[in-house]
Formats: sequence, structure tokens, C-alpha cells
Amino acid sequence: MDKVRVESKKHLSGKAVAIMATLIMIVGVLVTLMINRFDKTAVASRDLWRAKVAQQDLALEAKGFGNLQSKQQRFLTAPYSAVVEQILIKPGSLVTRDSVIVKLSNPEIEQAVLQAKMTYNAQKAVVGQLLLKQEREKLADEQLLQELKVDLQVALSRLNAEKGLAKQGVVSALDLLDSQAKVDKLTLRYQHLENKKAKVTQLHLQAAQIEEQKLNEKASLMALAKSQAQRLNVVAGIDGMLQTLPIEIGQSLAMGSQIALVGSVDSLIALVKVPQRELQGLEIGMSAVIDTRGGKADALVKRIDPVVTDGHVEVELDLVGQLPNNARPSLNIAAVINLGVIPQTLTIPIPVNAKPQTRVQVYKVSDNGKSATKTWIALGQRSGQRIQLLSGATQGEELILSAIDQHAEDTIELKL
Repeated sequence: MDKVRVESKKHLSGKAVAIMATLIMIVGVLVTLMINRFDKTAVASRDLWRAKVAQQDLALEAKGFGNLQSKQQRFLTAPYSAVVEQILIKPGSLVTRDSVIVKLSNPEIEQAVLQAKMTYNAQKAVVGQLLLKQEREKLADEQLLQELKVDLQVALSRLNAEKGLAKQGVVSALDLLDSQAKVDKLTLRYQHLENKKAKVTQLHLQAAQIEEQKLNEKASLMALAKSQAQRLNVVAGIDGMLQTLPIEIGQSLAMGSQIALVGSVDSLIALVKVPQRELQGLEIGMSAVIDTRGGKADALVKRIDPVVTDGHVEVELDLVGQLPNNARPSLNIAAVINLGVIPQTLTIPIPVNAKPQTRVQVYKVSDNGKSATKTWIALGQRSGQRIQLLSGATQGEELILSAIDQHAEDTIELKL
């Protein structure tokens, strides 16, 4: 019996030791966790992006990218259904207003020109024949008048002679009356022929005017046909650069089909795409600067497109002053639009992943620079790589602008 009791006591003593060891281990783990819970995380200062809060004038800007466009453009289309016969100038070439870019062909137009010329020449011949006929009639009337004039002068001379002889009784009164009648008859005939000549001349003039009017009509039709044929030679119309030419030799074109686009090179505008979030306060007339990679030029905001496309708004800039030497239509550019200045405001570099008009968490470095504590800051408007600080820090305070893990410690130690 005694032996059994001894073995039971030994068995209970072993269990107690095991339980005590387990409790000690659990307590150790809890202590370690508590120590780690209240211990500050240490971070190397060189791994962090730090910056001090500054007070300064903040120049607000909106940046965009786009290209230069001709202020004056001319869109060339096919005047009629035609075939591309010849391409004389390629895109990118400088042109004058009279430069022939493309030659087209249209058999119907060419036939109309030939028909108009034939009709004009036929009417011209009619006018010529009429004038020739009128000239012959005029000469015949003048000859007849001359003959009557001579006969009248002879008759008058004879009458005057017979009057003297009649006084002497050499010529009878009957012969004198006969001579007087002959003079009167010739005088009436001469006057009638003169009146006839005047009326015929007037009729000739009217007839000539009618035929000349017909000739002018035929000339107008011929000029119209030639003008239509001339339009088959597609000219630039303005001084500038040939920008596009989406056609090929031998291609058939319908009336109104696109042939080319010509734009001025001396008068340019800039079309830029600006992110919508940067357009706060943008107004027409604000100044801007464009960069062509070969120089810069001043500009003014002329138009703001009301439509937002893919988060961007198209802004048209009117270029002023001297342009860079490499400025040309379709050249890619960058633009900076001046939106005004916020005087003497607190600013910081833009924290990682931060956006304007939001609140973000950053670490504020302590005065001794050995630790940093999480704090909320409110951000305002952005300008370039800096942003307005509305609250959360004061001038001269240093902030850590690196990205913060939301589960990171509220306070961290900064190691050199």
C-alpha cells in the first residue's frame, strides 16, 4: 500500500512542473508583445522624403500638350466628278495662293469648253457678216446721195440760168416751170434719202447691238466653261503649307470629295489638351507660354472647349509676338497657362499619391528630428510640383512626404 502512494505523488509532481512551464512561456510571450506594442518603430532617415513647410507666392499653372495649327486654313474639295490626273505638290511643301497642287480631268467639262468655243465663234461670224452687210448698204446709200446731190446742183444751175434768159425772152415760161419742177423733185428725193439713211443707220445700230448681245452671252458661256475647266487645276488659294493630300493618281473623285488641306504658316494657333482638374479659375484672356522644343512663345487663352473628353479639355491659345524658328503647323508642343498667384501662402512639395483639395496623412518630424508623428494636413491648389498647405502644419515645420501605410505606427523613430 505504501509503495502505491509514493508513485502517485511522483506522478502529480510531474504534471505540476509541466503546467508551470507552460504558464511561464505564455507570460513571456505576452510581455514580449506588450514591449513591442509600446516600442517605437525605427526608420532610416535617408530612406524618407522630407521637406519643410515654406511660405511663398504660389503661381498657379495649368499644363497641357497639343500641337500648332494654322489660324487660316483652306479645305480643298473636288469641284466636279473627276479623275486625279497629276499630283504636282506633296504634303509638307510651302505653297503660294496660285500654286497648282493637283490636276484633274473630266471629259464632259472639256467637251463643254469646246462646244462653248464653237458657239461663240459662230456668233462672232454672224456679227461680222451683219456688219459687212450694213457697211455695203451704207456705201450704196452714200453713193446714191452723192449722185442726187450732183443732179440737184446741175438742175439748180440750169434753173438759175433759165431765170435770166426768161427775162430776156429766150426761154419760155413753160420751160422755166419744168426746170423748177425738176429741182423740187430732186430736192425732195435728196431729203427723203437723207432721212432714210439716218433711219437705216439707227436700224443697223439696233441690229448690231442685238447680235453683239448674243455674242456677249456666248462669250459669257465660254468664259464659264473655261472657268469650270480651270477649276480642274486645284490651286492652294492661300500662302502657306500643304498639310494633307489623301488622294492618289488615277483615283476617281466624286464632287465634294476631299483633296487637300492648306494652312498658313505665319499665322498660327495652339490647341492643347489640359487635365480638367487643373482648369479651376481658367478664363479667356489669361496668359500662357508654349514650348516648341526649339524655343518658347507667349500666348493668350482664346477659347475653352465646353466638352470634356477623357478627362481633358481642349484650350485654344492665340500666339503673340515672335515665334520660334521651328514653329510650323502640326508641330507638337507643351503649354503652361498662368492661372494667377496666391500671395504668401504655405506650400510643400506634393506628397506621394496626394491630390489637390483633399486631406492626407503624413508624418510631422519632431523639433529634435529624432522622431515623427502621424498628422492630418489639408491641401489646396496645386502649382507645378508644389501644393498649397491649408492646415496641419506651420512654416518651418518638417514633414515626411513619402507614402504612409495606414497600418504603420503613429510614431516612428528616425535613425541617421
